[in-house]
Amino acid sequence: MIQGIYTASRGMAPLLQQQDQIANNLANINTTGFKQSGLFVKSYHRYLADDLREPFADNDIKVDEVYIDYREGPMKMTKAPLDCYIKGTGFFTIMADDGIEYTRNGNFALDPDGILVTSDGSKVMGTEGFIRVERDLPVTITEEGEVVQEEEAKGLLKVVDFEKPYNLQRCGDTRFRPLLPDNPERRSAGFLIRQGYLEGSNVDMIRNMVRMITSYRNFEADQKALHAQDETLEKAVNQVGRVG
Repeated sequence: MIQGIYTASRGMAPLLQQQDQIANNLANINTTGFKQSGLFVKSYHRYLADDLREPFADNDIKVDEVYIDYREGPMKMTKAPLDCYIKGTGFFTIMADDGIEYTRNGNFALDPDGILVTSDGSKVMGTEGFIRVERDLPVTITEEGEVVQEEEAKGLLKVVDFEKPYNLQRCGDTRFRPLLPDNPERRSAGFLIRQGYLEGSNVDMIRNMVRMITSYRNFEADQKALHAQDETLEKAVNQVGRVG
C-alpha cells in the first residue's frame, strides 16, 4: 500500500511539469519566432531494491528530456522594411549582453547609431561584424540576406545552422545556444530571406489544449489512486486486528 502511494505520487510530478510546458506554449502562441516544447517521460527500473533507505527507488517515473519543436512557423506579412523571415533552415546570430545567441525572430530595428538591432537592443551580427546603415534612407534586404542602401552593400546577415538533430538550449522565449561546446555553427545552406515578413509561433493550439486536458485527467486519476491507497492504509492501521 505504501508503495502504491509512492508510485501514484511519483506519477503526478512529471504531469505537473508537463502542464507547465503546455502553459508556456499557450502563453507564447503570438510570440514571434517561438518554438513549442514538450516532455519525454519514461518509466524505468534502477537496480537499487536492496537499498533499505529508499525501498521503492527502483520503480520511478521521471522526465527524461525536454524537447523543442524546431518546425518552421507561419510566415506573417508586416511590410516593415527591417522585418526578416528565414524561409528554410537556420538562425539569425545575435550579440546579447552575455554572448552570442541564435534566434528565428527577425523583428529588427535601428539604434541611434544606425546599427541593426533586435527589439531589446541586442546587435544583429553580419558576416563581417555589426551592420550599420543610414537611418534616413530606405533599406533593401535580398533573399541571400544582403543589406543594401542605394545599391551599396552594407553587410550580409549571418544566418547559421547546426548539426541535426539540434542540441540547443533555450535562453529566452525565442533564443538558443548550443548545449555543448563541440557543436560549432556553420553558414546555413538552405534558406531565403523574406523582407517585410516575420515568422509566427509554431505552437499548435488545438494539440496543446488536448494535451493539457489529457494531462489534467491523468493527474486526477493519480490523485484518486493516491486517495484510495490512503483510505485503505487508514483502515489497515485503525480497523484490522481491532479487538472488540
